[in-house]
Amino acid sequence: MAAHDHPLFTRVYAMVSGLGEHSELGPARSHVLAGATGRLLIVGLGPGHDLDHLPPAVTSVVAVEPSPSMRAAAHGRVEAARSRGIEVELIDAVGEALPLPDDSVDSVLFAYVLCSVDSVTDVLAEARRVLHPGGTVCVLEHVRAAPGSWTGRMQRAVSTGGLWSRLAGGCRCDQDTRRALADAGLHVEDLEERRLVNVPVVNWTLMGSSRP
Repeated sequence: MAAHDHPLFTRVYAMVSGLGEHSELGPARSHVLAGATGRLLIVGLGPGHDLDHLPPAVTSVVAVEPSPSMRAAAHGRVEAARSRGIEVELIDAVGEALPLPDDSVDSVLFAYVLCSVDSVTDVLAEARRVLHPGGTVCVLEHVRAAPGSWTGRMQRAVSTGGLWSRLAGGCRCDQDTRRALADAGLHVEDLEERRLVNVPVVNWTLMGSSRP
């Protein structure tokens, strides 16, 4: 899906994500995924670093990633996971139209993806559709800062005119992802909010796992 492919951003993001594995981001991925079990759906695989943090309770993975350059960047980690005995299915698809049956996964992971999808509402509705009743939703998403805060003002400033979105692969850093998750029925009070990365406009992060 060429409209979702940003090869230059992929190279930058893959490099930043790799560096993050040696800082707070790697442990954060492990923490968020600790509650995942069974068949895990990853919405937006990206460079695939989440595959390095799967808990033993995850038996298989189905990942959707519409960007050809991101799928190429993830290839080595997909093969490494398969070599560890984990079945990984990587699909060229978007979160708004998951090619999966109802109630077909046990867990869902959203990791730095909801800021850049075409419709957060549709993605979350699709995730609820394919998730088993009582399944787990794992979240590692940057969120809108508090109104009036310095970070909130920065987010609004860089979002004006769409320059940040064009440079960052479609990211909307001022999107109210916390509210979208709550509106979709996720218990956001179960999730921790903290400063995680060193880029001011995306440092407030909602993380953990919950059940709809």
